[in-house]
Amino acid sequence: MQVKLIKEPDNEFDKEAIKVEMEGLGQVGYVANSVHTVRGESMSAGRLYDKIGDTAEGTVLYVLPDGVLCVVEENSLLVDAEKTVS
Repeated sequence: MQVKLIKEPDNEFDKEAIKVEMEGLGQVGYVANSVHTVRGESMSAGRLYDKIGDTAEGTVLYVLPDGVLCVVEENSLLVDAEKTVS
């Protein structure tokens, strides 16, 4: 499954918010940005924010009971970096 990551700099709760959308469904959530919600060694929204443009594309790797792990497409990265996000 493909996802689209979209920065939300005007988000009132988190200036580094990155919402996640899926075609046909619209917004399905946000990239985790808390030590309590990031899974394992995956990248938080804060760590990912400056590594992508205003939008990025990703692919779902795993669906877990409490979240989803995705990989950011190589061509969506501004710099060479880790690509796994939760």
